[in-house]
Amino acid sequence: MHHLDLGLFVYQITFTREILKSQHNNGNILVDKIDRRLAAIPRFPDLKIFSNGLQSIARLTANEYRSLMKVMIFVVDNLYDGDNDAVENFVTNDDLTKLYESWNEMYILSRSEEFSENDLEKFNVSK
Repeated sequence: MHHLDLGLFVYQITFTREILKSQHNNGNILVDKIDRRLAAIPRFPDLKIFSNGLQSIARLTANEYRSLMKVMIFVVDNLYDGDNDAVENFVTNDDLTKLYESWNEMYILSRSEEFSENDLEKFNVSK
């Protein structure tokens, strides 16, 4: 699990931040918007609050990354509009949101102790 929590999900967050910076003229504004959205999440039992956004992402624990997984789909949803034909391999906001949705589905499936054939088919579809 630590490979998923501390490896792949860290990469996904870093990738998201870099893709926003490189694909949008206002990329830094969008990264700041992510930080503000994270900071605005109200307190809830067993959910880490990211009052400073993702400024200290390198120091997060696996539990904190799992808390981040729970909210990132909502943080990136409706983050930006439209297409940018001038950018090669532009990632739409819908595709970015779908990435986080698929990640969460795959992560939940991967935490099972045992897998049925049906579970493996779901896992294959969600990747």
